[in-house]
Amino acid sequence: MSDERPDGSWTLHDARAWLREQRQEGVRCPCCNQLAKIYKRPINSGMAVSIIKMYRSSRLQYQHIPTTVGGKSREEGKLRYWGLIEEELEVRRDDGGRAGWWRVTPKGEQWILGQLLVPKYAYIYDARLLEVDGPPTSIRSALGSRFNYEELMGPAYPGRETLFDL
Repeated sequence: MSDERPDGSWTLHDARAWLREQRQEGVRCPCCNQLAKIYKRPINSGMAVSIIKMYRSSRLQYQHIPTTVGGKSREEGKLRYWGLIEEELEVRRDDGGRAGWWRVTPKGEQWILGQLLVPKYAYIYDARLLEVDGPPTSIRSALGSRFNYEELMGPAYPGRETLFDL
């Protein structure tokens, strides 16, 4: 395929092949005019704070994210790309939309407790995961210097100093 933009003479097959080659940088689809781009998403501090809040609230049980985490970052849903959280798909709003019920997975729990590293980046195209890649990342490094891990994790329950005293 060339760098030449498709015109009306190209087949759908040719246009799709051209789009696959160009989507890394981002380009308008010649068929529907939608922006086609692969997004490189790092796991970040907003995600790390959200998963800690989820874990402290309900451990591995499903919970209503707008209630337990709040609507500040809206980053928590992206944690699904690393397999750290999962959505309850059976629960829907009255209008049929997504209800906002998610849970921390066992893999997410391992990451929260410092027992697992995950690749730093998720590559997303059309809201679908293509791959995760990059340097292994801990929850502490994802939190960065703005947040204190120990402060976020403890105290867990009355009479216990931290979540780790369970």
